[in-house]
Formats: sequence, C-alpha cells, structure tokens
Amino acid sequence: MTGPEADLPEGSEDALRRSTAKVVEQLGCQIVDGGKPRDHHLTVDAVMQEFGITRPMAREALQTLHQKGLVDLQPRVGATVQALEAWDLLDADVITWRLQVAPASQMRSLTELREVIEPRAARLAALSRSAEICHDLTSGARALLALSEDPDFARPLEGASIRQRFRDVDAAFHRTLLAGSRNELFARLSHHVVMALNHRIDRDWAGAHRETVITPRRAAVGTDTVQRYPTRPEPIAMWLHMGLAYAVDQGLATAAEAFAEALLAEIRSGRLHDPEVRDRLRAGLAQFDTGGLPSAHRTGFQDAMAALFHARRAPVVVMGVSGCGKTTVGRYLADSLRVPFEEGDRFHPRRNVESMENRTPLDDRSRSPWLAAVAGRMRAAGAEDGLVITCSALRRIYRELLRVARPDTFFLHLTLDQETATSRVASRTSHFMPASLVSSQFEDLEPLEDDEAGMTIDATLPVERIVAEVQTELARRTWGR
Repeated sequence: MTGPEADLPEGSEDALRRSTAKVVEQLGCQIVDGGKPRDHHLTVDAVMQEFGITRPMAREALQTLHQKGLVDLQPRVGATVQALEAWDLLDADVITWRLQVAPASQMRSLTELREVIEPRAARLAALSRSAEICHDLTSGARALLALSEDPDFARPLEGASIRQRFRDVDAAFHRTLLAGSRNELFARLSHHVVMALNHRIDRDWAGAHRETVITPRRAAVGTDTVQRYPTRPEPIAMWLHMGLAYAVDQGLATAAEAFAEALLAEIRSGRLHDPEVRDRLRAGLAQFDTGGLPSAHRTGFQDAMAALFHARRAPVVVMGVSGCGKTTVGRYLADSLRVPFEEGDRFHPRRNVESMENRTPLDDRSRSPWLAAVAGRMRAAGAEDGLVITCSALRRIYRELLRVARPDTFFLHLTLDQETATSRVASRTSHFMPASLVSSQFEDLEPLEDDEAGMTIDATLPVERIVAEVQTELARRTWGR
C-alpha cells in the first residue's frame, strides 16, 4: 500500500475508513458511468471479491451508496443499482463522480442551478445589506481584479500561487453572496456552487498549466455552451463582480440581480449579448452610483460597461510563414477568446494545393482567389461574434485586402528563423506544404509595420504564453485597460 494509508498501522480504524472510502468512490463512479447499470445486483460477497476487502467494509460501502440513493439495499437480498432519479443529486460525492464521468451534463445542471439562485441571492443580499457581507464582497471583488491583472497570472510555474489565490477568493466571493441572502437553503447550496466554479477552473488550469506547453483544445460551440475558463480571466467578468459587490453595498436590489445575471451569462456562449440580459443590466446601471466605487476603479468600470454595450469583436488573423504554428496558436487562442476558429488553408482552391504539392510557389495571382475567400469568411463574422482565422498574409498588400473586408482586423505575426520553420514543416506528414517552399515564403514576407493593427511575437514561446500576451493586448484595446 502506498500514499497516506502506508503510514497507518494495518487494520487501524483510520486505514479501514480510507480504504472503505476508496471502494465507495470506485463503485460510485462505476454506477454513474454505467459500468454497473440500473437494476444491476450487488452482493456483499461480490464486492468483497472485486475489491479484496473484508465483509464489514463491503457492507459499509454498500450502506454508504444506499444513503446516497445509488443503490437500494435490502436485507438478505443485497443492493440493486438505482436509476438517476433516485440518486441524491445534491450529494457532494455524487456531483464529483458525475463531473468525472459526464462533466458537460453535470456542469450544465450546476450552471442552471446557479442561474436560478445567485441572481435572487444577490437581490436579497442587497435588501439585507449586512455590513459584514458588503465588506467581504467589495474586498473580494477588488482582490479578484488585482489578481486577474497580475503579469504572472498565465505563466505555468510563476503564476501557480496567483491562480490558486484567485480560485480561493472567487469561491469565497460566491459563498459570501449566498450567505448574504439570509436564506438558509441558498447558503446550504454554496458548496455546490463552489464545486461548479472550481471544476471549471481546475479543468482548464490544473495539470496542463503545470507544464510548459498546454495542449490546445477546440473552442466550445453552440449557443449557451458553458465555456472553458480562459488563460486569463476576462476583464468584463472582473468588472461585473465589481458591479455586483458594490450594488449590494449600495442596497440596489435590481442592479445587484442584473449584475449577477450578467456574470453568469458571461460564461455562456453568446448569452451576454442577449437583449433581455443587456436591458436588465442597463436598467441596473441607471440606478448604480459609480461614485460609490473606489476612485482608482471608477474610470475602468465605466469604460468596461460602455464597451460592453458598444462592443465589437475584431477578427484576429494569425499570420506568418509555414511552420510558425498558426494552427496550434489559432485554435488555442480561439478557445481562450471563446470565438470560432477557421483554418485558412481550407480556403485554397484545389489548383493552389496541387501547385504546392508539386513544389511550385504561389504568386500574387494564384493567391488572389484564396485571399478573397478568407476575406469573405471574415466579412461574414458578426461584429459581436468574433473570429480567429489563420492566413500567412505574407505581404502588406495581402493584409490590406483583408482589411477591406474588416477594417478592424488584428494581425498576430508569429516569427521564427528559416531553419526552424523548415525543420518543422519537414516533420509534418499530413500537410500539402513541402519544406522546399519555406524559403520562398521568407522571400515574400513583409513584417507588420508600425501603422498596422497587430502585434509580433516569438513563435517558439510556449503556446500558453503567446495566447496570454495576445489576450492581454486585445483586452487592453477593447476595454481601454
């Protein structure tokens, strides 16, 4: 035996309790994931044999699962696995097991629970206006903003303690909000709200963020999808926390409820732009006294709210020579920004692909229909939807053609040396671009100029650092920070 149990005397009460807990967890996960389906019969002897445990431990494990509603335990019959509707769905262990085996559906349910109780809790907290609750909420909101803006936040090692602190403060903020409602049932559900918060954060920070490279994921799609947590918290989410805290402090029930609703809408794909959500937030802001905010935050809050109601999400073109990592960075950036992603190469006409496969470099004429198609996709992107699209965009004239379609386009130029680019392309096995054409791309390349909206960054940096720096720059441009 290894782990904490190894230091305990064999057969000790603590060791037996921990071993039984492990059996309960394994059986619970098997039931939740369908490995032990509904109406499956479990006997004490079968559990003893499967897990190599004593009869008392097997009985205790089944009794625990019976208390959670996962099995129906009958004398001399044994345990029968129950259907989901019989489970204690608010039991912390059941939630944890469902998050492990079916995270999407469990997160949807938890988020819908939050959407019902948190705005109402905010209203009640504002009506109660407890001095202690107001103090804890406002100090928590200020701490979240400061932590989210820390330069090291998104760095894998240096930012670990900052992210942990952010996670703890965020959990405390939402627990305080529910406690402030003075509704004992809302307060009782605070643990479940925190489980939803922590799962969303841990899913995207734990593990991957301990490494120097993060494996990119596709952006979530579909209206109302519960989005992945971004590399760095969205500035608008921090300002909505600020508005919620100070609306409670000012005793503004309608405004507090609207801020809480908008804060939850922010994690849903597209819902923050829902006209009804925005109308309620606008009405809440009409009551809100920005003079009640700390002087250091008034301008930032006002700018963020103004930008929210007039927000345009500029398309981002990830540019550079072949091998610079446009697709890898583009997918991860789209995921972090919560916008659609497009692979620009798919817009090449077949004759262009054949030319490159035959080691014939493209010229301005052959690139023209491709650039037109890319521009068409950018033009079709809604002003509030956003888009990340890859396109080498090697020459300034090519970038000007894309700007005609969307004058607000932001270019991200990934740079690296020719030797590295050639090596990367040569190692690819599923792309039509041969390594022999890399040199021609360097010959055509015209780097971004000072008057072009965009930024240049070293393509050999870890992808999470690239995305964090781009996200920070885009947020600065959008929210005026």
